[in-house]
Amino acid sequence: MDRPPIEPIRTSRKLSFLDGQQLKDLQEATFQILEDIGVQFPSDKALDIFSEHGAIVDRDTQIVKIPRDLVITAMQNVPRYFTLGARNPEFDLNLQDGVSYFTNDGCGHNAVDFKTREKRASTKKDVGMAALINDYLSSMAFSWTMVSAQDCGLTSPLHEIDVTWRNNTKHYQSVTMMGEEICRYGVEMATVLRGSEEEVRRRPPISLIVCTIAPLIQDKEAIEGALVFGEKGIPVVMMSMPTMGTTAPATYAGALAVGDAEVISATVLMQLANPGTPVFHSIFHAWADPRTAAYVGYPLDSRARYAPVEIAHHWG
Repeated sequence: MDRPPIEPIRTSRKLSFLDGQQLKDLQEATFQILEDIGVQFPSDKALDIFSEHGAIVDRDTQIVKIPRDLVITAMQNVPRYFTLGARNPEFDLNLQDGVSYFTNDGCGHNAVDFKTREKRASTKKDVGMAALINDYLSSMAFSWTMVSAQDCGLTSPLHEIDVTWRNNTKHYQSVTMMGEEICRYGVEMATVLRGSEEEVRRRPPISLIVCTIAPLIQDKEAIEGALVFGEKGIPVVMMSMPTMGTTAPATYAGALAVGDAEVISATVLMQLANPGTPVFHSIFHAWADPRTAAYVGYPLDSRARYAPVEIAHHWG
């Protein structure tokens, strides 16, 4: 059975949550956070890169303060559009204005067995089954790791790449790869699939999700893995997940500013290390119950989901 063609959403209509002045104010807040407060980078490699380019680095606290001019210069190197390659060239995603692509969510560590109905730890076989389902859905433009290969130990991210590519012909975005060593193996697998490093750079069949730690901390293993991908021109998603009222201020503006500072600081690092590295800007802000501090979910006002997109576009 042939796979159906990908069906993205194409529209010229734009929905707004923030006005022009609010976007300027939020960007100014990000500049102030990066210059005056800083972001913690618990990675000697990252600290060395920042130090070499003129950022203010405190080796004891591992906090980096990034001057405004350095941020602006680095951000000018981020490509506006790029390609997410697929196993099947027909499913390559050429990112462009007015086109939205979708994927499944991830990444769970439990599954319900189809035959026994038992809830159990997810396996490599489950990863492959989920990838196969994704491959046949026209609304799914690329594949995330829906569940994890809990039966494969520390190398599970590599097994997830293997079984996804065996069952899915679309672009694969890893949610679980972390650390320099694992990411180098992932790059090697992509190179074998493509045939050369040049083809990996031209049509990268894989990309990487990197989550920050709120508030204002980068994850050592995640950021060092991202640098490995950046060396080869492979796209990286910088995703912050501030929770209003606990790991971020209780206001939309405060949470968005903190989340943006986390994303921009990581993006600046990527550009200083390897100018032109493709980077996605992503903020998934949520809120906490003020009575219990328990995580609740995304903002009740769905329009607030537009804000991170507008912030990213405002950066260019």
